[in-house]
Amino acid sequence: MNLGENIRKARKAAGVSQSELAERLQVHQKDISRWENGAHAPTIEMFAKICRELNASADEILELK
Repeated sequence: MNLGENIRKARKAAGVSQSELAERLQVHQKDISRWENGAHAPTIEMFAKICRELNASADEILELK
């Protein structure tokens, strides 16, 4: 499992660009890129926001299902 790749897949499935997601989460686009590339991981709180914004379950993104 690669968290960053799964965030990217969920974002693309939702039809949202990195900049759109960054705007919705009130972070820089670079943050989204770093999370997706595995350079950094989002905090638990930010991960929950990502799930809500992308209408994806944490189980799906973490490959628990």
